Amino acid sequence: MNYFHNTKLRILNFTHTDMDGATSSIVLRNYFKDIITYTITYEHENEIIPKMIKDRDKFDAVIFTDFCPVNLDQVQKFGRPVLVLDHHESAMSFNDPKKNVYIVPKFCGAKLTYEFFNHDECLKHLKDIVDITNDYDLYKLQDPRSKHFNSLYWKMGFEWFSERFFTGETELLKSEKQFLVRRQKQFDEHYANLAIQELTNKGVVCETEIFIGDVSDALRKDGYDWCIIYRNGYLSVRSTDNSGINLVNVTKRLGKGGGHEHAAGIPQQKENLAALIKRIENEIDVEIKLNAEKSKANEPDDFTKKLAGI
Repeated sequence: MNYFHNTKLRILNFTHTDMDGATSSIVLRNYFKDIITYTITYEHENEIIPKMIKDRDKFDAVIFTDFCPVNLDQVQKFGRPVLVLDHHESAMSFNDPKKNVYIVPKFCGAKLTYEFFNHDECLKHLKDIVDITNDYDLYKLQDPRSKHFNSLYWKMGFEWFSERFFTGETELLKSEKQFLVRRQKQFDEHYANLAIQELTNKGVVCETEIFIGDVSDALRKDGYDWCIIYRNGYLSVRSTDNSGINLVNVTKRLGKGGGHEHAAGIPQQKENLAALIKRIENEIDVEIKLNAEKSKANEPDDFTKKLAGI
């Protein structure tokens, strides 16, 4: 049996501060009975060790869900077993299953956590909430409920969401449905009055503290290939699937932020914001050109194309 498949373990869980992290927490709290949960986000890894020291007598093992700390080596040297269940492409260099570090981009963090612990179908009652989260976090948007659940998360917060959907029940209450109707009207008005600035390569930048995901989706539908959305202390950068823009590569060259191929987060205060936006714009131009060169190099010759059409 895997060491972590012991429901009697006392767990210290660090999980990401979004719906995916909250649903990951739901999965763990359904499996383990004694668990301490902390939310964590990028560039706050320095908070991990102090919390481990503070709670050192209260846990047997550490589990990171939907998050992989850059100081993982330091965490592992603390002397307690560590399990990492993450899916961000920017963390792929940490992937090492022999050391219980799993970076699997094809699943969201909650889905990966569910698959790891759902032996003998012991967590099957959580499948729907996990699938809803997976649909939104990977931005498949094939389930119309997923955007609604994400809206509820950002309105009500981590603690509320974790308790509200702890049992796996996904039927929304009348009051929640009414909130979503009101919210859609509010978004339509907000987006109609949103100031945007166009950038090169069919890009756009804007500033908003609310409706981040909805704004990104609306900009994509309006024909933009990539966008930067600034909210207090943070940049959300998105690119479309066919844009030729891999944001993991972009953030690596920037030396800042991380995330997925088409969705990345970059911490940044107002100071020097314009300079960073310009750097992102330049790196995206580089990424598009590099991708075009790669595509051209891999393009088959005329005879190969002919054979493919026979």
